[in-house]
Amino acid sequence: MKTVSASPHLTRKGNSTRSIMTDVLIALSPCVVAATVMYGYHVVINLVTCLIFCFGTELLYNLIVSKKWNREGVLRSSVFDLSFAVTAVILTLNLPAVMPVDIWGLTVFKGTGEIAFSFDTVILCALGSIFAIALVKMLFGGIGRNFANPACTGRIFLFIAFGGAGAFNLTSSLWADGMSTTAATWLGTRNVVTGGMLLDIFLGNTATAAVGETCVIAILVGYVYLSARRVIDPRVPLMVIGSLAVFAFLFDVVPSGARGANMFYSTVAHVLSGGLLFGSVFMATDYSTSPNTFIGTAIYAVGIGLITALIRAFGSFPEGFSFALLIMNIVTPLIDKYIVPKPFGYIKPAKVKPDKQVAAGQSGVTDGKGGDK
Repeated sequence: MKTVSASPHLTRKGNSTRSIMTDVLIALSPCVVAATVMYGYHVVINLVTCLIFCFGTELLYNLIVSKKWNREGVLRSSVFDLSFAVTAVILTLNLPAVMPVDIWGLTVFKGTGEIAFSFDTVILCALGSIFAIALVKMLFGGIGRNFANPACTGRIFLFIAFGGAGAFNLTSSLWADGMSTTAATWLGTRNVVTGGMLLDIFLGNTATAAVGETCVIAILVGYVYLSARRVIDPRVPLMVIGSLAVFAFLFDVVPSGARGANMFYSTVAHVLSGGLLFGSVFMATDYSTSPNTFIGTAIYAVGIGLITALIRAFGSFPEGFSFALLIMNIVTPLIDKYIVPKPFGYIKPAKVKPDKQVAAGQSGVTDGKGGDK
C-alpha cells in the first residue's frame, strides 16, 4: 500500500517560503555590495526606496482585501514571507544608479556637476515598486500566482514609460577613470573586444543601465550559494547562457566579420554584457514563472537565449534579456499545458499481445443464455 503525502518542500522544516526568500536575499547581497562600491550611495537610496514602497504596497493590498485594518490583519499579511524584499532588491539592481528625467529636472547637483541627489530617481523607484507589487504580483493572487517576474516587469514598465526621457542613460563606474571601457557598454558599441575590456566587464568596471548586472564575480557567488542550498536548479542558468552564446555567435558574431580569436572574445562579451548573467541566476529561475518539467524548462531557457540574441542582433535595443524573459514567462502556461509531468506513482500499462487478445475472446465465456458473452 502506497501513501501519498504533501511534498517535502512544503513540510520540511527550514524550507518554507520565508527561508527560501532569505536564501535569495543572501545570494543577492554580494551584488548589492558590488553595485554600491562601483556606483556609489545612490544605489543604497534606490534600495531603501524600493523596499519601502514594495513593503507598503503589498501590506496595503493585503489590508484592503482582508478588510482587517488591525494588528491581526497586519500579522496575517504576506509581507512576512519576505518575497516583497526579493522583488525590491532585484528591481533596484535592474535600474541605473541615477535616473534623471528630462521633463522633471528634480535633481540636485554638486559643484563639480555630479549628481548629489535625484528626486526623479526616487519617484521612478517608487512607481516601479508599486507597479511590480500591485499590478503584477498581488492582482493575480500573490506569490506563486503571478504570470511574470514582478521585478523584470517593473523594469520594463519604467523603461518604456521613461526611457525616452533619458531615465535609462548609462551611469559610469566610480572606478572607471583610466580604464579601457568607460563611455558605454560593449553591447552599445560592439567594438573589437580586448582582454582588458573583458576584464573590466568581468569586474563590473563599466558604464551600465543596470547596476546589478555588471560585477560577474558577485553574480557567480550568488549562483554558487543558491545552487549549494538547492534553491535553484543550477542547470537553468547554464542552459540560458549556453543558448545565448550559440545564437549570438550565429546571428551577430559571424555576420560581423570577426575572425580568429576575436570571434571567441566577442561571444564571451555577449555572455558577460547586459543582464544575461544576473537575470539567468535570479530571475529565470523564479518558481512561479518557469515550467514545471525539465523538458519544459529546457524549452523555456533556450527560448530566452534565442529571443535575447535576436533582439541584440536585429533589434534597435542593444540589450534584450528583460523582454525575452517576459515573453517566455507568458509562454510558460502553454508549455505546461502540453508538457505534463507524470503523476506520482504512475506505472505505464503493459501492452497485451494480439494473440492473447484473440485467445481471451475464444475462452468459452458465456453470457448465461447459451451464447458467447
